[in-house]
Amino acid sequence: MTLQVMTPPQVRPADVAAVRDHPGFRAAVEGYCAASLARYRALTSIERWMISDMGRASLSGVAMVLGASGALTPRALLGSQPVTRGVVSRGRVRLYLERALANDLFRRADSAAGCGLDAALAPQPRFYAVMTGVLDITLAAVGDLFPEVATARARLQDPAFTAALSIGVGLRVKAQQDLFPQGGVVQMLQDRDGGARLIEALVLRQESGRTHLLETCRLSRSALASASFCSRVHVNRLLADAEAQGLLTLDGAALHVAPDAAEAVASHFAAIFAITRAAAAAVFVRP
Repeated sequence: MTLQVMTPPQVRPADVAAVRDHPGFRAAVEGYCAASLARYRALTSIERWMISDMGRASLSGVAMVLGASGALTPRALLGSQPVTRGVVSRGRVRLYLERALANDLFRRADSAAGCGLDAALAPQPRFYAVMTGVLDITLAAVGDLFPEVATARARLQDPAFTAALSIGVGLRVKAQQDLFPQGGVVQMLQDRDGGARLIEALVLRQESGRTHLLETCRLSRSALASASFCSRVHVNRLLADAEAQGLLTLDGAALHVAPDAAEAVASHFAAIFAITRAAAAAVFVRP
């Protein structure tokens, strides 16, 4: 039997709404955030470096897809969507490749072929383990909402399945950038080191019985710094920048998230979950 992946069908607004409206959505997001923070803390320094901000996380995601299809080269990464959309510069891609190679996250597929722009690169098991972990916690959250996805999680030990799923998710994300709009709280924080983890930490600090995913929580800068694996100075800067843009309000010991910002964060998680669900359904076994 061989595993194949079809391009997942377009994720419609109704598909995202089905995730948002699921009675277990908030608990699934909270479970995802808790698992993501715990997993990040368990990684080594270089493994955390791979996914510590949106730029490197985007490059690692693209490298995962390119590597799974045998198409990872410096030229391919330099021409990838994170570069063309302005998420990272070409100079940052070169630095990323330099450090990934120096730390054995990638190897040149043919050491005798040199290190030109078209030299084939092979992601190593350590790299795949980090990226498979990202898929694992996402599938766990989506599987809590939609049982048919839960079986996909057990198949992550199969490299062919993981490669096919990675390609499917990558194709859908690339095709539907409208689900991930530029600007706003998600991009502003995820573009910064520790920003994604700060969002996750804020989700977990919310009061029970609230109406929305993000509303109000007690503000402990030290706790947020510890949870997001950043310095307190860096957290202060992130919070100050978010407040200056009207995304949140700091009121003594309380932090209030603006309704529009809360909606953007919830929509982001719903889109990720909907795309993962579609991609998992598109991987099938062919006799």
